[in-house]
Amino acid sequence: MPNLVRPFRLIQPPRHLAHLVASRSYISYEKEELKDKLIRNPYTYLQVINPDTDQELDAKRGTKDYFREIRTVYDTFLQKGWLEGAGHACYIIYRQTTSTHSFTGIVALLDLPKCEEGALLTHELTLEKREDLFSDYLETVGFHAEPILCARPSNHPGETELNRCISNLTNANEADCDFSTTDSIRHSIWYVNPELETTLSQALGPLDKLYLADGHHRLASSIKLRHRHPNEPGVDRILAYILPAKEMSILGYHRQVSDFKGDLDELIVKIEGLDSVTNVTEISTNESRVQKPGCIDIINSGKSYRVCIQEDKTGIRTDAGWLGEHVLKNCLGISDPRNDPKLKYIPGNSDTSFSETSRDKIIFALHPTPINQIVAVADAGNTLPPKSTWVEPKLRSGLFIYEFGMHPHPTILH
Repeated sequence: MPNLVRPFRLIQPPRHLAHLVASRSYISYEKEELKDKLIRNPYTYLQVINPDTDQELDAKRGTKDYFREIRTVYDTFLQKGWLEGAGHACYIIYRQTTSTHSFTGIVALLDLPKCEEGALLTHELTLEKREDLFSDYLETVGFHAEPILCARPSNHPGETELNRCISNLTNANEADCDFSTTDSIRHSIWYVNPELETTLSQALGPLDKLYLADGHHRLASSIKLRHRHPNEPGVDRILAYILPAKEMSILGYHRQVSDFKGDLDELIVKIEGLDSVTNVTEISTNESRVQKPGCIDIINSGKSYRVCIQEDKTGIRTDAGWLGEHVLKNCLGISDPRNDPKLKYIPGNSDTSFSETSRDKIIFALHPTPINQIVAVADAGNTLPPKSTWVEPKLRSGLFIYEFGMHPHPTILH
């Protein structure tokens, strides 16, 4: 039986261009920032996924014709040497270091049939429309340019040996590629040839279960593509970054409801009357936001309240789930949290000022969902509400690329 985790032939930027090619997710850029990046940096991977930067295209975004243009620019990057293929299959040890955290994990492929059989547990629902769109994208371009983020649980089979192996390899060798980006993040990369260094393959062998932290639509789309083209080489694998669960940084994902025309005091009275609420107190707007699970802060027009709810004995209920069901749906009429235009999600790393809300906007500040709760939800086969967690590290696009067999290309490993 094949292992869940496998090496692959990497497509990557050359070391002297890595800091220029690798990019944040395009949705993280403001419109003017993205425009400036595309004008000033010809090497950025953003050029690949924005082929209409310096030319008008007949193809519309989100269509297969547009995706073909993306593949054309990608091939141009290969021809110019701005991306290049490794000479052999490898594993990658990748460390991302910020001012407050250090994350060290493995970039590799996951076996999709094993993932479908339960080796990769998920905690979010996906939208079929987005699955189909990204399946079309993958089918057309023929590569993954950003790993999904996976957590390996504490006390998994072979954990001690795998941790020791990663530590030995990084301590005994200087990073093969080491650079910093303008967001003050350091990226350190070690390439491990499994034919020359067998210890990592052996240490990964017993690893038989992971938890998906980020990339649910990419996983679902890849599975859909595998079933669409079962005989295509390479579509039965997906690129992943595997971290110890305890290393991940999980921040709160807050909710903002706009167009609020009700009365805040009346809303507070309704919330106080809920059976699961133990306490509601008014707090200073400058007070530190939620300190522990089971507490939710409500901020509106210069007022702040802290709602405390009963402890959940099952370990499955989340604050975001409770808020969505009892307050957003039952009190504010938001029954479709994925699509309601009045509901906005604010990542926990946002610099949004909670003290500056207007009367027609309410912010619900949430404590981060603990990793053990995410694991419990996944193990139970349940799902979290949309945007329940803001998980870090956030990975760069174009730094690690996996080509599969949808295109005849000399860099593809069959």
